[in-house]
Amino acid sequence: MRTVLFLGALVMGLTVAGPASAVIVDDGAPPTTPVLTPQTFTVQLQPSGDADGSGTAELIVDLRSGTVCYDITVTGIGEPTEPAAGIGSAHIHSHARNGAIAVDLKTQFVAVADAADTYLATGCVTATRRVLVDILLHPEQYYVNVHTVEFPGGAVQGDLA
Repeated sequence: MRTVLFLGALVMGLTVAGPASAVIVDDGAPPTTPVLTPQTFTVQLQPSGDADGSGTAELIVDLRSGTVCYDITVTGIGEPTEPAAGIGSAHIHSHARNGAIAVDLKTQFVAVADAADTYLATGCVTATRRVLVDILLHPEQYYVNVHTVEFPGGAVQGDLA
């Protein structure tokens, strides 16, 4: 008897309320990229200290794994090295935080064979969830910077967006 009453109430509720539906509104705004999807940023590195410097940095920011993977090639700046012990030679910096290091990429650059004054670093590092989410939501607020002893403030750099 209870089952019959429950089913009756359920049918009555659907009849009165109608079936559930979703409405999709197209407001003309570009679709947003889900934060959980790994995002690739290709960054053109321009001189920021060394007028002869250039390069590219490809970054893959993956919130699920908590990582930033990188493939960075630089040329014309000499060997990227830590300007001081423990600082690292390449980072993702924050414009919003006056250039503070957001992610230390912990790079180990190696000379590229048959390419004069060209260096390559590849690898992955972990970063905090808060920083990764902010990079994914606001890439325009971040930039990659590669340092050398001669240019401790950065030899080349480029914005993520």
